[in-house]
Amino acid sequence: MAYTEQRGKRWRVRWKLADGTYSTGTTFNLETGEHFETEPEAKQYGEDKETLIRLGLYKEKDRIKFGPYAATWFSGLDLEHSTWETYLSIMESHVIPRWEHTWVDEIELRDVEAWERGMIRAGYAPRTAKDARRLLGNALSDAIPKYIDKDPTVKPRGKGRKGLRRIAQYQQAAKVWASPEEVVLIAERAALLARDDDLFLKLVTKAWTGGRWSEITALSPEQLTVDGMLDIDTKLYQATRGFYLGYPKDGSLRVIDLPDWLLRMLQDQAAEARHCGCRRPEDPGRIGAVEPDWCEGGRRKYLFLTPDGAHYQRGTMAQIMGPAASGVFQKRKDGGRIRPERPVLVDVARYIVGPLPRGARRPVADGGGWPGQPLTHAWPYAVKGEDFEPPRTRGRPNFAAWPEAEQPHLMSWRPIRADLTPHGLRHSHQTWLDDGNIKRALKTERMGHEDLSMPGRYGHITERMRVELAELLAALWENAIGERFKRWPSSPIPLLDRELARWRIGTAAKVVSHISPRNAKRALTA
Repeated sequence: MAYTEQRGKRWRVRWKLADGTYSTGTTFNLETGEHFETEPEAKQYGEDKETLIRLGLYKEKDRIKFGPYAATWFSGLDLEHSTWETYLSIMESHVIPRWEHTWVDEIELRDVEAWERGMIRAGYAPRTAKDARRLLGNALSDAIPKYIDKDPTVKPRGKGRKGLRRIAQYQQAAKVWASPEEVVLIAERAALLARDDDLFLKLVTKAWTGGRWSEITALSPEQLTVDGMLDIDTKLYQATRGFYLGYPKDGSLRVIDLPDWLLRMLQDQAAEARHCGCRRPEDPGRIGAVEPDWCEGGRRKYLFLTPDGAHYQRGTMAQIMGPAASGVFQKRKDGGRIRPERPVLVDVARYIVGPLPRGARRPVADGGGWPGQPLTHAWPYAVKGEDFEPPRTRGRPNFAAWPEAEQPHLMSWRPIRADLTPHGLRHSHQTWLDDGNIKRALKTERMGHEDLSMPGRYGHITERMRVELAELLAALWENAIGERFKRWPSSPIPLLDRELARWRIGTAAKVVSHISPRNAKRALTA
């Protein structure tokens, strides 16, 4: 007959199976997921199970440990290569070490929550712990109904601290985005930090098209259509062993409108497109991984590459975008030591051009080189109330010892939009479209989303919608350039300087702002 045993504050019941052995038992109703509140409730549940067994209506579930189950489950997944690598890393680093030798039907919610909190206490980011728990849940949800009746990683509704949930929802919604003027300023800084003028256009293209980073990185001359649109049919994604080509995320192939000014810029850029220096990985990769379509040099020309003919890696862009947006080099590990947070030090001097004797330094013409050229060596923060002494280690120039006519004009950048990432430019584009009252059907197409609602099914794009979009994007660009002109009339980035030249000579086109009335103060006219 069924019997109960107390497990902490809960009751566990075990019942006799058809072969005379006892089940592993449970502390909750397998059908409803509700825990037993009293001993009689638990015992009654066990007796009901025994009744079903006698009637031949109950089948005991198979048992398996998580390690062998996960190996079989993982080998059957059909995933994007980058997603496969991410899952594999989380599984090997976090999930398998904890659950490999645990029976699948013995994994309980309280154990999962303790494991997740333990990862955070061990120093892992909450996002890492959350991703590990989610992957465990993905695996266990596929174990239903053969091995378990419900996913033990799912929290019951109404449980947990409401405040933490609301904080998480707020943080998710508070993704950083930037105004058009801020995008121009940050893109200019990023190009200066990378010493790559093309990076300015790449970031502007991303912000004014809303494309994903992998889609903009993959752009080739063939994607500029004869009717002046952009055919987004390819992505170039970074994996552990290199870059590979594929279709855009979730199959979101689309052809989007380009404003005239951006089309001209991209056409000029296409005339100088280059082959990358990628090579097919020589190592065979992990067993079970499907080999993607690796990027190989000489096969395809790209609009945007580094000066060395490579693709920008995610880590490299983080080191560029962060200081450009916040004006600060973030704290990071460098070998065995930790480099503290440091402001970006720039030289705003303009120097006299011409031949110089060997070893001589160029004399300064004036201080009109705003926003300044970033220096290789940053200085630490000054301390209020203390005299600042510039660091004088090996490799750092002693500017104070130089003649006054040759000394650089040093300053540091102020933050523009701290924490803005390349993906934040996609959020920015969507926000601009919302603010400009662009119709839902056109926004959905442009962003590569799928709208299965009734308005999405029955709404269609008209030529008037496309005209309004082109006018909006032109107005946002012209306003952004006008605001940049008010700060300083020239730029060291040639493409931006050509746009500012129209304002310097008074030939900038007059635009009508499409910014909503609450933001009307941002609008400019020539």
